[in-house]
Amino acid sequence: MVVAAAGDARFEVLDALGLCRLTRRTGDLDGAVPLRVAQACAPLLEGNAFGLQIALARPIEIQRRLGSLHAEPVGEHREALLRAHRAALPRLISQGFLAPEGAWHRALRGGLAWACRAGLGRPRLRLWTGLLVRPDPGIWLRVAGAANRRNVLMEVSEAFLADDRAFVPLVLELRIRDDAPRPLRIEGEIGCIAPVCPDVQIETCSLAEAPEVGQAHAAFYDARYFAEKKAGEVTRKYRRLVGKAGEGSGERAGEGSGERAGEGSGGPARVRLVVAGPAAPEIAEITEVTTAAGPEPVPFRGGARRLASIVVRNAVPFRATFDGHTLAVAPEAPRLGEGAAAVERAFARAFGEGFLAANRGALWYLTKYFTPHPPGEPHFFVKPWAFTRTPPGWSSLLDGVHGDGYDVMRGVVATDVFFATPAVFHVRRIGAPIEVPEGAPLLRVLPIPRALLRAGFREARFPDERAGSGPS
Repeated sequence: MVVAAAGDARFEVLDALGLCRLTRRTGDLDGAVPLRVAQACAPLLEGNAFGLQIALARPIEIQRRLGSLHAEPVGEHREALLRAHRAALPRLISQGFLAPEGAWHRALRGGLAWACRAGLGRPRLRLWTGLLVRPDPGIWLRVAGAANRRNVLMEVSEAFLADDRAFVPLVLELRIRDDAPRPLRIEGEIGCIAPVCPDVQIETCSLAEAPEVGQAHAAFYDARYFAEKKAGEVTRKYRRLVGKAGEGSGERAGEGSGERAGEGSGGPARVRLVVAGPAAPEIAEITEVTTAAGPEPVPFRGGARRLASIVVRNAVPFRATFDGHTLAVAPEAPRLGEGAAAVERAFARAFGEGFLAANRGALWYLTKYFTPHPPGEPHFFVKPWAFTRTPPGWSSLLDGVHGDGYDVMRGVVATDVFFATPAVFHVRRIGAPIEVPEGAPLLRVLPIPRALLRAGFREARFPDERAGSGPS
């Protein structure tokens, strides 16, 4: 496993099986991203590198039988893994990591994986990675899919581990597509785990109540920006902006505003959701977490600490078709026109009509909603008509919500200096359109201290190995 330097570690990991390891991605996915993206799109590169990837060291085969899902290791290491699983449970119990006959013990003794079902929904598969994890005090662990390089035949349900008093088995809940091969072989990166800060408070306000956000948008998308773009240049303006903030510039948004400056300060981090048009995003709060009590999520009972996020939904219904060369986006023109007019009215109320005339390019860039990528790329992005402003030292994870025939990609934006949260689409279907209705979820925006973006873990040991740390 990858072991972080002690100063960067924010959680502990115990490996009981050798089935999975935690790995760190490069931003360019080992050279797999296009050169233009590597040069220009820092938020996407940071999204690629976000967290630690949960990677299978041995392949697993998933079978459908009698309306349920089953999984077993395959290949030459199959029997060794099954023996390791049988030996691991008594050891975990005897050394205090699992309660005998507790909910986790009962679930894990049935094998590496077991099926579950929510109501009348399709069966899901819970797969134990062979790892147990424990976050440091004041930290939660977020478990999700592998995002921008993932197996598209399955989805990983988001989960939060909030128990800092005990180790919790790291289990992935998988939803398998109906058209997946039977059996389905999975290997490599299957999920992502990352520490997050649960002390976030989000409030909604209008653009008129946060004029600095609209002014920052106009200053970024100025005439020089569009001239450089037209000339085919890479502006690197975002990188310079973030770099300047990292040097402690007094121009950072929120400076002196009474917002919490970062993790470890007293009180929650205050985040502003600044609405500039229709289809205002929603504020969602995580109310259930996974603990050492068992695999079923339970209501969080941690007092005042809360983890809030923003759910961005599609404002304009549209279809998009990729033919291998051209990606054509066809929105419902009346809805786009109505939304664009509403955005202009919001800016006019906040700054006056003269501001619109002086910053026509910046307003056009926002109100057109859709921005294409160069020919040959199956990507485009939409710009929500709302902004997110975090305290200094905080960024936002933009985690995409996937749909039929497309992914919305993961990114990380320094929302203390750049407040837009674009949803970047990756169209996976060739020749036939994808359809995204109004109100479809596009992004989960999760504020996070930048100090946690590259945080790692400490490797724990069984007490009988006479090294590392066991359960407290």
